[in-house]
Amino acid sequence: MRFLKLVEWKLKGFYPYVPLLGNSLETQQELMGMTDWLPAKVPGCVQNDLWKAGWIEDPYKDMNSLKCEWVENRWWMYRTHFSISVAPDESILLIFKGIDYKAHFYFNGHFLATHEGMFEPVELTIGSDLCQKDNELTVLFEHAPDEMGQIGYTSETHTQKSRFNYKWDFSTRLVPIGLWDDVYVKVIKSAYWGEVRLTTSFEEQTGNIRWYGALKGPASASVHPSDEWVAIAEVVHNGERLGKWEAFVQQSGSFEIDMAVPNISLWYPNGLGEQPLYQVKVTLYQDGELIDEWMGRTGFHCLEWIPNEEAPADAFPYSVFINSSRMYIKGMNLTPLDMMYGAVTNDRYEDIVLKLKKANVNLVRVWGGGLIEKDIFYELCDEHGILIWQEFIQSSSGIDNIPSQKPGFMKMLERAAYSAITRKRNHISLACWSGGNELRDEHGIPSTVKDKNIALLQSMVQQLDPHRYFLPTSASGPNEFLSLDHPGKNYDVHGPWKYAGPVEQYRLYNGSDSLLHSEFGVDGLASYASILRFLSKAEQKVQTMQENDVWRHHGEWWCTKDREDEMFGGINDLQEFVVASQWTQAEGLRYALEANRRRKYRNSGSIVWQFNEPFPNVSCTSVIDYYHQPKMAYYWVRKAFANQHLSLKYDQLIIDSNTPFYPELYFHNSFEQGELNWTIECISPQGDRFHIQQGCHSIHSNTSTKLDTLDWDVSTMSEGIVIVRLSGSFIGESYKSNNPYNLESNTYLFSTKKSHYFSDWLRAPSADLSWSHVRNSGHDAIEVYEVVNTGPIPALYIVAAYMDGGIEKILFSEQNYSVLFAGERLQFEVERHSWGSDPVDPSSIYFKTIHSAGR
Repeated sequence: MRFLKLVEWKLKGFYPYVPLLGNSLETQQELMGMTDWLPAKVPGCVQNDLWKAGWIEDPYKDMNSLKCEWVENRWWMYRTHFSISVAPDESILLIFKGIDYKAHFYFNGHFLATHEGMFEPVELTIGSDLCQKDNELTVLFEHAPDEMGQIGYTSETHTQKSRFNYKWDFSTRLVPIGLWDDVYVKVIKSAYWGEVRLTTSFEEQTGNIRWYGALKGPASASVHPSDEWVAIAEVVHNGERLGKWEAFVQQSGSFEIDMAVPNISLWYPNGLGEQPLYQVKVTLYQDGELIDEWMGRTGFHCLEWIPNEEAPADAFPYSVFINSSRMYIKGMNLTPLDMMYGAVTNDRYEDIVLKLKKANVNLVRVWGGGLIEKDIFYELCDEHGILIWQEFIQSSSGIDNIPSQKPGFMKMLERAAYSAITRKRNHISLACWSGGNELRDEHGIPSTVKDKNIALLQSMVQQLDPHRYFLPTSASGPNEFLSLDHPGKNYDVHGPWKYAGPVEQYRLYNGSDSLLHSEFGVDGLASYASILRFLSKAEQKVQTMQENDVWRHHGEWWCTKDREDEMFGGINDLQEFVVASQWTQAEGLRYALEANRRRKYRNSGSIVWQFNEPFPNVSCTSVIDYYHQPKMAYYWVRKAFANQHLSLKYDQLIIDSNTPFYPELYFHNSFEQGELNWTIECISPQGDRFHIQQGCHSIHSNTSTKLDTLDWDVSTMSEGIVIVRLSGSFIGESYKSNNPYNLESNTYLFSTKKSHYFSDWLRAPSADLSWSHVRNSGHDAIEVYEVVNTGPIPALYIVAAYMDGGIEKILFSEQNYSVLFAGERLQFEVERHSWGSDPVDPSSIYFKTIHSAGR
């Protein structure tokens, strides 16, 4: 058994159909093409290779992507050469994991096949008679198909290609062509492993792994039960082999192996326990000769979807029940990581998944307008406890949102769904399938299995992955969008995606009766350092999307200038604009999450739109920007998703001295029961504490509990900012000592001003900070610092920063955007290595409050 990954490729461009003719009919000369052969990176895409070769400018800068649209309208040829020894009784198997989009395959000048569709691998078998010492493999891609972006007619969809590339609110139009996933050559003899299914179950401490494998290849159709064909399975955990099992081929040409594993450990989602994985290796032998092997990892859990508390009888089950306990969904919606998704590296996937984990996320929705992601993403989610809600590749289009039922499309959808299900079902992190994003019938009601498109997908899941849950679409209704005007119908809803204002935002979320809020968000600007990377100098000033075409190109829907002018007064400094916009986004998202969580488990969870963005936007609903720089909202979402968290319920951000103001204190607990001590402090911008409230409560496990009502006399308050901080400590019943666990504090800003409510804070003097290096935490990229507020005024909000080429950049620390009152200190664990950047010298790291930006 021999295996080779093909990575050395060349690329050449042509006008459409030219390669099929080859030579000019008039001159008989070779039609050379529009480019010469260029270096190509596989996996990748044509646009990325052209960028590196200087044919196109950086498509992410300014409006350069408009200059790249010709690329999708050309034909492109990939070519590689490889050597591999093949005996007369052997064949080679060419495996293309990702073809984007329609391609013709040639081997040593022989035409092999044509394939159309992104989400199913292509396997081509080549006999030894066609193999040479030096083999040439050519893949000719046609121009990209004409498909709809965000706006169009879903019923007219005719491809299985990612639609976000054709223009979405968080992306430009950049339609990739190419080999977007790995390409392999495998030498085969009589048969090899084809379809594989891995399932687990357990009873008490004994687990059972059931492995099913079907043979493919030249001899697979003629295999009969005999001692000639043997499969041997092994299970390894933490380097220890836990058993070895043997099985013989069945009449169907397949194998089934049941493996009993003693003393198992259960797999838990992030924040609820560990993620032990068991490696399974199954080797195939014929007459004692090794023919093929398969390797994968799995785990043990019991996951169900059950009805919410007090849910209507006709509602879908929206609550996750795992390992005998409900789990509150702390979710994020994931878009593809890049417009040029083929070029995304494993390191970049790892950074995304680790940032999800550090944000206390336990479920990610892989959105239907994007991708069936690469294998590495699912493997990382297995490792780090991120449950996956996987959508099939369908999405709404605005003008109509009816799932396409075109015969050609239905055949492609069936093939793509078969591939997705059979390849992803073996991942322990996969929690459910969904028919697609915001699909509706002709009356605007979310699609159901009465639609034959959705019915097809449901039947395939039932047949191929029967233990997994299937939802027809997200949102699944009956209201598609959250509506207080239609109470009792907000089961699984989407929206809104804008901050509704200092009063309406709180009325909306306090009044929500959603069972599951599977998509909603608030927009905010990217980090200042990121904006400088993709906007030219002339564009680096405060603009609106209406005033500036470049800004419109990078986030047309998400202009926040009017919002920030209302909240903070007229803003003319770009750094100040970033701070104000990110603060409002953080405040709006934080409150939505806390409000939903206060209704646990009548509400089963929140899935924020969106975690990331595939294109650098000036403003967007993402909580990390294109360059993986977390916005302020990331850190506030992280706190709102913490296993133990204090929150404040209020009606508005503006305090009127003539109106009673009685915010309510809640405690959210994902862990065991215990004793909570809590403190509320109200403080002025000058550092004066004018109200303190304290209490002690016994807390039940896995609950949200109202603790008290904040009671202070607002009629005596002067005009300005009010800071309210919640803090506390918790002792769980299983703790071995009386040492309490200190909760992360949670801080709110209110205003008593009649207009420009938070201008005083944005333009306030900077707090006095000092810091000292404490230690290296034991990891090369982590440094620990102690930060002290040495002045009299509160420090709102502290971040770790450094200068890079004259540009201030923020480093990742889970303590970023913390608040310190006078004399208080806090240790920051700072990651001095950001994705895509070199490690930072620890001596160059400093700490600052964000509202001192630009000064």
